[in-house]
Amino acid sequence: MTKFERIRANVPEGTILPGDLQKVCDYLDNTGYPISGCMKIRPDDFGGVRAWFGDDDEMASNFAYFGAGPDGSILAFWLLNGKDATRAPIVHLGSEGSNNAVLAADFHSFLCLFGIGYDELGFDNLQEPPEDPESAENFRAWLAQEFGMACPETGSEIVSEAQRICPNIQTAIDSWYKQRYGKNA
Repeated sequence: MTKFERIRANVPEGTILPGDLQKVCDYLDNTGYPISGCMKIRPDDFGGVRAWFGDDDEMASNFAYFGAGPDGSILAFWLLNGKDATRAPIVHLGSEGSNNAVLAADFHSFLCLFGIGYDELGFDNLQEPPEDPESAENFRAWLAQEFGMACPETGSEIVSEAQRICPNIQTAIDSWYKQRYGKNA
């Protein structure tokens, strides 16, 4: 089973994943890691999104996991408007419940951010260039060749634009948490 097939098998049923995700997975199947910093494109083989939301299947069904940080933080499509991930924002869900944020307005923007070479997208200062941009040098070259994409030096504009046009993920999580566990939780 390819990486993409494993990702597709572990997202909410009926989710339409971007074709560009399959191309990235095929690239990884052919080249391996590292791809960008310490981040990985990988399937949710272990039920990470469901566990992150306290086994709440309804809430977990709003997220299509496709990657992770080295600490287990989650990269996912936030399925705000149904199961079409081709137009969904990309979010970071911190492994300890912190640093939850919208990273990119869509997968194309996420690829530009991912190609910069940050070690950990949810924790690095995206206002500054990454410490080791060379970690993504081959991936950036591939993005340029495959999609005509040029990655910026920092992720600040990508993230700022996404957070300007998308709902606040932390507000959504806080609302869910209060509804599930009570106002004083």
